[in-house]
Formats: sequence, structure tokens, C-alpha cells
Amino acid sequence: MSETVLIKLNHISLTLGRLRARSFRRQVSLAFALIFGLLSVFISFDVTAQNANLNATPDKGDIPVFTDQYDGAEFCANGKGNQPCGVAPVDVPEFDASFVYRFLAYHAQRPFDRFSWQAFTALMGDHKAPDQIAPWESFPTRRDLISEMTYPNPACREGLPKGHLLLASYVQSTGDILVDQAGNFVLFETRINPGAADYILGNGLDTKDGRSAFAKSGAAIEFPIGHMVPKTNVSETSLARQDSDVGTKQAASAIPPSAPGVMGAQLLKFAWRILPSESVQDQGTGHTYYTRPHYTRPARISLGPDQTVDGQAKCLDVTVGLVGLHIVQRVASGNGDRWIWASFEHVDNVPLASNARRPNSIITDDPFANGCLAPDETDQPYAFYGADTVKGRTANQPISGDIRWADRPPYARTVSGSAVVPPDIVRCWRLFSGTAETNFVWQNKLAGTVWQNYMLLGTQWIGNPGGAPFGVGEVPRFLTNSALESFMQNQSDATCLGCHSRAATDAGQPANFTFLLDPAS
Repeated sequence: MSETVLIKLNHISLTLGRLRARSFRRQVSLAFALIFGLLSVFISFDVTAQNANLNATPDKGDIPVFTDQYDGAEFCANGKGNQPCGVAPVDVPEFDASFVYRFLAYHAQRPFDRFSWQAFTALMGDHKAPDQIAPWESFPTRRDLISEMTYPNPACREGLPKGHLLLASYVQSTGDILVDQAGNFVLFETRINPGAADYILGNGLDTKDGRSAFAKSGAAIEFPIGHMVPKTNVSETSLARQDSDVGTKQAASAIPPSAPGVMGAQLLKFAWRILPSESVQDQGTGHTYYTRPHYTRPARISLGPDQTVDGQAKCLDVTVGLVGLHIVQRVASGNGDRWIWASFEHVDNVPLASNARRPNSIITDDPFANGCLAPDETDQPYAFYGADTVKGRTANQPISGDIRWADRPPYARTVSGSAVVPPDIVRCWRLFSGTAETNFVWQNKLAGTVWQNYMLLGTQWIGNPGGAPFGVGEVPRFLTNSALESFMQNQSDATCLGCHSRAATDAGQPANFTFLLDPAS
């Protein structure tokens, strides 16, 4: 059945969600929504909603279907011009909190995906001037803010060249490590925008004693909420200054100018891949980020003696490329006070699993009973997939044992110094068709820049009251990133907002959807 029919069914299930959460009417709503959700899954098996490489081949049933028109003003958060810009969005004004969104409907998702791409391009700076400092680079890191989080080798800070990243984290939230096909670790970094950083410092949440005192005070942790301000309440001088700053070097080195309004808390989680040198054969593609030197990032890796093969503390200077990114932002509209979660990754990271499912697969408690399976075939090399897994067998198998750093590539080694066999990683969740279409449009807008090689995996938000099988109410129900959550994609808690709804500080206080305030996490 056509994608158009699927869209119509999604709209029907969305409308059924209007029945309010009381007794019989709520039960009827849930029953009908489940029926239509089941139908949506069954009729969509012949549709490929991936679109990682700007391919649109209707004869194969590929998405996008282009049912909507994209006004040029959508590409900049200030509603001006017709190109992506450096203005950051502060809210999603179309978000209707009185509407119960049970399923991911085509038109309901579009404002959120637009918000995500606007936030991404604003943070990355002027895509026409790649040599300028990106706004996110001025944001403090988690290690900068949280006093207990020191670097394994503090000496690496000394003499750090300007513009170099200082990285130290290479363990995912599951406790696993990710090694690319060149045999190198993937590193992770958390950045906090000034609004969130000021909140942490202003409330003493940067120290263990401060977090304990805050918990005992009885106050709730509530990060700043972004919201729109009508233009009539914003001076023309302010708006003119904001518009003139877009794309300038001054603006690019500080906070991105925002749409008329107040920027809320924003948290960023990066995944960086060490780019192989010419002396190391690259088993992934990588061409789209390291053949253009100004798009790569020089970095220094801080390592303690317990992390290296020879037991010596080290500072390794490398070049890294961005392979994954979470953008988490708090907004006022609807249920956005519980954050909006956007996830991006490089199009050459991984292939799609042969049994990949749609992000609203809620008809079973175990969507991947046999794990995520290797694809039947791949048409290109990938950074994290080497096709060593037998077709149809389970991929995403964690590396076991004590893995340490060598002082030269491949950096991931066993205790004895032997190179590690990289795991085969696949993406378990398909893109929603509307998100794939949005990617196609934005990637074409960014043609000729490195950012056309990144795709939005999805934008997750709290759209309904939750409860089985709707989790905490997140829409879409599932969202993971192959570079940041490689080994938990098949699990029942493979949902960003669902997982983070349990976040607490090290004092045991609910932490407003972030693990940032628990240094052990």
C-alpha cells in the first residue's frame, strides 16, 4: 500500500488520540489507535524510509514522497531569507499541549524536525565560512563545570593549542566502547550552553556538596525554559543587531543569535571518530569529513596509566571528525518543558539492519527478539560496519575484555597489545518518512558543504500522557544513535527521553531529564 495511505492512517490514529484520558473513552481511543498502528506497520514493509544519501527513486518506493511545500523561511529560525542560517530556534510554537499525540503523524512531526535542523545549522556556524569558530566550541564541557570530573592526565591541558579539543571519554552510557573499522576508539564529549551552565553554577550544582544541599532544600531542579517573545515586545534595535550578527565571526564565537525570544537550556553530546592517517588503511569511507581539513577538528586525548597498554599516562594528538550528535533543548510550548531531543549522525556510519523497524513499533514488548540483523548486502564501506557478520546474523555485539590505548594506530588494543576486532554496527530503527523527506530537503539546501553528509535520525518529544505501551509519552516511541548508543538499540529502553526520564543527581534527586549532575554516569 502507498505511503500516502500510511500517512492518512497516521492522521486517523492521531485524531483518535483526541479522545481524552478518561475511563471508557480513553480505552476506546487506545484500542483504535493500536489497531491503526498495527495496520501502519503491516502496510509499510515495502517502503524504505532511509534516504541517507540523497537518493529519490520512486520506482523502488523510496522516501521522500514530497507531499508538502517547503517555504524558504523555514530554513532560518528568524523566518527570513531562504537558506539555513546561524539563528537558533527557541521554541516550537505549533506544539499543542491539549492534543494527545498517540502516534507519529506526518504533519505533526514536521515542526519538530524543522526545529532540529535549525538548531543543528545554528550551532555549527556559518556553513559558507567553515574556517570560523563554531558557536558550540565556546560552550563549556561537562568536565569544565563539574568539579569531580577531572581529566585522567591533567598535564594534557598544558600547552593545548588554540582550537584543539581536549577529549577523555570513550565509554558509552551502557559501559561499552565503540571501535571503528580502522581499529580506533570513538570519543564522546558533552557541552552545555551558557543558560544551562549559569543555572548549574548559580545553584551550586557543580559540586557534590552543592547538589546534596540543593536536594535537602526541597527545591526541584528546573533548567531554564526557552520561549518565544512577540516581535512587538522586542525592540527594533535588538532585532537589527541580532540579524546583523548572523554569520559574523563575532557571533560565531559566542552564543548563536536566537529567534525573537529567550533561549532555554541546551545540552550537546558529541561522538568523535579518530580519522585514520595516510599510513593507516581506512576501512570506512570518511571522505566527506577529512578531505576538507577545515571541517575536521584537531584534538588531544588525555589518558591515565590504567588506560594504556604500557601503563604510562599519555597525551595523544589526533584529528577527529564528527560522527554523532544529540541536541537536547528545553522549550516552553506543550510538553517541551520536558525537553526536545534531536539526534544526528554521519550518513556513512552504518547500514540499516535487515530487520529494522519503524520508530512507532509498539505492538510488541520485544521488537528485536533475535537482535538487530546484518543486512543482506551493502553498497558501500561504512565507518562502523565491515560486513564480517554473516548475513542475517545478529550484529551490534559489544567488545569484551580489557581494551586499552596504544600510542599509535590502531589505538584500540588488548592488554597484550594485539589489535581489536571491530564490531559490526547496524542501525536498528528506520527513519520516519517525514523525517527522511525533511533530510532530503535540508541536505540539498546544504549541498556543497560538509553538513549535507549528516542526517537527522529523529526528533523526540513528549506528546501524550504515556503508560503502556506508550512509555513516558515520547513521540516517536523509539530513538537511538548508532555512534552514541551502538549496543542498546534493540532494547526496550531504546528511547532517549524514556531513558533520561529516570535521570537523578548523585544526591538521589530527580535531575530534570539529564544525567549531567551525576559524575559517575
